[in-house]
Amino acid sequence: MIEKIVIWPAYLTAGKTKGEGRIISRRNAVKSPKVEEIEKVARMLGMEPVLEKEKAYPKTHWDKSGRVLVNKVGRKGEIVKEIAKGIKEMREKSKSTRR
Repeated sequence: MIEKIVIWPAYLTAGKTKGEGRIISRRNAVKSPKVEEIEKVARMLGMEPVLEKEKAYPKTHWDKSGRVLVNKVGRKGEIVKEIAKGIKEMREKSKSTRR
């Protein structure tokens, strides 16, 4: 059985500090990532994501931002960075198709 790890939106939110939960550099982070985006990118990367919308990040327990469970296919920081990169690329594509 492949081990799953939790990806909270806070891990890749550009507007958060490291103390608030961001675990990648601000340069790699994404503005207001949605769990649906995280799930979509994780699916494209073959991580078999499981979306849990009703979950709340422990530091912001009042905000049910949701979380995504993904297959552990490397170091957590690297996985989060890959997902953030994928979200940025996905947003760029949708911007260019809207023009």
